Amino acid sequence: MKELAKILSNIDELETWKNHVKGYPKSDVAAAYNVAKPLWVQRMISDQKLFLHPDVIDQLKAQNWQPGDVQKKMIWASLLGADESPESKKRMYKVKVSLINKYGKAWWEDVYTRIKPVYAAKERIKKINSGPALSAFISNTLIGSEAANEERNRALRMIPKQ
Repeated sequence: MKELAKILSNIDELETWKNHVKGYPKSDVAAAYNVAKPLWVQRMISDQKLFLHPDVIDQLKAQNWQPGDVQKKMIWASLLGADESPESKKRMYKVKVSLINKYGKAWWEDVYTRIKPVYAAKERIKKINSGPALSAFISNTLIGSEAANEERNRALRMIPKQ
């Protein structure tokens, strides 16, 4: 079960977890999910792959990386709003169907309204490292690194925290 949880926590695409648990007993899968979720959240935040308001990140940390209902919506919105793959629309519709089946249409609609601010914050963050000179300044100087980190935090504050 711990090995399965470790495998799951290293998979970025949350909606694909069900493909990796086939053949395991339901009780083991449920236990693995419970262990993997906080590990996954912590890893995705530390890898800067989740776009969440800094206050929400602090809340998650205080909750031992266990997201509540609203935080789950924020996480799904982050995953969908930050997806730059060619299959992003197809992925969004698959996730939409899955979330509606699991939580209901109102739950999905709340996720959907959160996607646009995530996308805007992600685009602003991308501009921080635009260009080789700016990237060199950021990676080679303390001032540049601090300025980029502060700009990233300002961009993440564009995302609602409720």
